[in-house]
Amino acid sequence: MKLYLKIYFSSEGKSAMDVIKIGEKAGFSPHVGDFDFVVDYDTLEEYEVIIKKIHKMLKGTKTMYKVSTKNE
Repeated sequence: MKLYLKIYFSSEGKSAMDVIKIGEKAGFSPHVGDFDFVVDYDTLEEYEVIIKKIHKMLKGTKTMYKVSTKNE
């Protein structure tokens, strides 16, 4: 399965490139298109770990995010 992460940036927060670098340091690969990052996962437990990691990495950046999943 795939988890798609869309980040909504704010002019009051970290720059888009800073947030992307934070994501890369957290192990996420940038994605070109409608979503900013795509992550593969297989189990509900992996999904939970990824969601917690996303929340932690974006905390304090003044960004908002949306997560979508697809069974591909």
